[in-house]
Amino acid sequence: MRFGRLIRVKNRRGDPEATIYVVAEPDVAKAIAIIKIAGIGQGDDFEDLGRVTDTLLGALALQPGKFTRT
Repeated sequence: MRFGRLIRVKNRRGDPEATIYVVAEPDVAKAIAIIKIAGIGQGDDFEDLGRVTDTLLGALALQPGKFTRT
């Protein structure tokens, strides 16, 4: 895998309580689906903030299809 995605989950625009996840999945739709399947952010707004490198995924010890909250 060459890169993953940085996904922000928020309840509404400008939400100060928004949560950021690093997902070891390069496809945006699949990365969001991985978070939703875990039961996180049901009904919330998901925003792709861009990609993250394999170096960061390695530092976080993320395997393909896994994610972590930052």
